[in-house]
Amino acid sequence: MDREGEECILNDGAADHRTVGPQSVTEVLKADFDAKYNIVDIHTPLNNFLSAQYKRSYAYYSLLNILPVVLTKVIDSLTKDKSELVEQFGENVRDELKIIIGLISRLKYELQTDKPFQKFTGDESDRESWNNFLANLPNKARSFYQACWMHTECYMYRKLYSFVENSIFLKQFDYFAKIKQHTLTSCQDDIVSLAKYTRRTESKFEAFDEILKINLWSTRNDLSKNENGLSFNMNVLEDVAVTDSHILVNEAPEIWKCLLHKSKKYCVDFVLANVGYELFTDFILAEYIIEKGFATKIRFHVKACPWFVTNVTHRDFHMMLEYLSKHSDYNLSLVGRKFLQFMTEGKFELAPVSNFWTGPYEYHCMKTIDPDLYKLLQHSKLIIFKGDLNYRKILSDVWWQPTQDIKTCSGAFVPSSFCTIRTVKAEIICGLSEGIFERLQLLDPQWMVTGNYGTIQFVLGSGEYGY
Repeated sequence: MDREGEECILNDGAADHRTVGPQSVTEVLKADFDAKYNIVDIHTPLNNFLSAQYKRSYAYYSLLNILPVVLTKVIDSLTKDKSELVEQFGENVRDELKIIIGLISRLKYELQTDKPFQKFTGDESDRESWNNFLANLPNKARSFYQACWMHTECYMYRKLYSFVENSIFLKQFDYFAKIKQHTLTSCQDDIVSLAKYTRRTESKFEAFDEILKINLWSTRNDLSKNENGLSFNMNVLEDVAVTDSHILVNEAPEIWKCLLHKSKKYCVDFVLANVGYELFTDFILAEYIIEKGFATKIRFHVKACPWFVTNVTHRDFHMMLEYLSKHSDYNLSLVGRKFLQFMTEGKFELAPVSNFWTGPYEYHCMKTIDPDLYKLLQHSKLIIFKGDLNYRKILSDVWWQPTQDIKTCSGAFVPSSFCTIRTVKAEIICGLSEGIFERLQLLDPQWMVTGNYGTIQFVLGSGEYGY
């Protein structure tokens, strides 16, 4: 997600430098805002949900400065691309665009003024699930700033898509399509380099560990669509081991053992996160697992609708394969055609699209909310969860004791053995050794939102290996 451009929710980004005594007008208004919406000037308390009601949390910063900007940029892009959309969808789109822009503006206002969440009233396929969830929220956790941060973010993106979903002429329109297209084309040199780098890999732990680390650091890319982010990808390829000191937990040996284990389960599931370079590294890891005989099928799970700007949808998945197969670089086009062949042969497969991935629920609720999805994952040899949001949903978006083990934090969610691969971009973590959290806090109090640190964590499924 793009974190550039801070927008003050009180004056829509227009800085006011007039002062009242020793304080600026903005500071006074912010104090009034905090008092009005019950914002408390503390960090997130231990064992509490992340929430914007805590002023010293990143959740508060996100609602104040990031989410409103996302909505503003969507409005700006619809306004700028109006003629293009009319040409593509027809003249009647003009009136629909006015309505949709108005709805987005209202959503932004509701976010900025901590209004309660509103029910879904259209033809959304997951309307009942969402409305049941909203109806069962505690009274004090039903508005943007008072709710769990994860619930707020999921609600905002789901509401945003519902506006086009319930339109006549713009159904299935993706607000973020151009951003995702740019994300893909801007990293093509990195993709070409990685394709060459991974053509000859051995069936040894060292090779697997290296691919896993490359995959880990690819999750950093949604932070930076600039040259710094791209150069980081190249630096990792030049010396993968140089990043080891920034991997706070690396349970790759346990993942390797899981893959080596002879099992009746033949499938590995990927719960995907972002498009572009990250998705390509997912394909590379999946290719390795297939070719080394650790599984006979890789099943990919994508989002049911445009989600958190750069998350992979069904359309993005196929666009990536087509892009690779038709690339001007001969070696990369061979790799792309190989992946398409894997799809034809059933070695790569798209899982049935589930609304659970674009819902608000923590993953320990999956068995009840989407039993079919849970049963599907129970047949997996290994489930690979990519990125920060999946990690937050596994941990229920709770600020746990950093040394708590991940199996405890994941609650009852153990459909099968699973691992999480994420760079740290939210104030939530578990499984750290004693003293690591305190040391990093002294080095940089903001380390948990920089994306400069990562974790590779593993949970052994119940009954695996005969236990």
